[in-house]
Amino acid sequence: MNETILLARRAVREVWRLPAATLPALFIPVFFLVVNIGQVNKIFPSSTPFLHGQHYVAFQIPVSLVFAVSSATSGLAMVTDIDIGYLDKMLAAPIQRTALVWGRLAADLVRGVVVAILVLAVGFAFGARVKSGVPGVVLLIVLAALWGVAYAGIAIAIALKSKNVQTTNASFLIFFPLLFLTPNFVPLELLAPPLRVVARINPVSYVIQGLRDLVLYPTIHWGSLGACVLTIALTGTVLTWLSLRALNTFTD
Repeated sequence: MNETILLARRAVREVWRLPAATLPALFIPVFFLVVNIGQVNKIFPSSTPFLHGQHYVAFQIPVSLVFAVSSATSGLAMVTDIDIGYLDKMLAAPIQRTALVWGRLAADLVRGVVVAILVLAVGFAFGARVKSGVPGVVLLIVLAALWGVAYAGIAIAIALKSKNVQTTNASFLIFFPLLFLTPNFVPLELLAPPLRVVARINPVSYVIQGLRDLVLYPTIHWGSLGACVLTIALTGTVLTWLSLRALNTFTD
């Protein structure tokens, strides 16, 4: 546990010292948020039934949250450690290999919390409100950050297998089809039938829906929230296992 904490502190310090690694991942979701609002603001006024009296920005906030935390930052940091020889030193040291991955994921948790707060601040500036109140705001931040941790496993696994910056960065591109094959612009029932089928089997849909219900409804919908938590847990388990497996089979 001490090894994980020490490596996590190092990884968190990297986030603080190198904001340029985080800001681009934040800029793109915020840019899409602003553009989407500008394009459909008059199409979906607050009187639209699925907005429940809110501005359309409230409907888009969960999408931006999930988008913002689904980055390849930890994977890119892992590639840097490989290039400078730091990972080889850690593997030769008498520490548990799992601490190398858990330390990176801890940094992703901190990064996710900060990014989620900033995205929510932008949404509030555009007039959005979280109808479930303070508990809803806390859940939005925590769940978004945990999704970022869950998704980070794929970037770390690719980094350990490829040892290549370009290939690792491509793991971020994997998320684009996952994001847009969801009810991100309109509710699930308004999607065309083929897209609706795909969205139903897309795990990202359940994360977005769970977060969205916290924004739009005054009471917590435990069904959608439970599906969101379960999706995050299963995704994190599978992708973290892949990253740990890649680490155990890592060779120069």
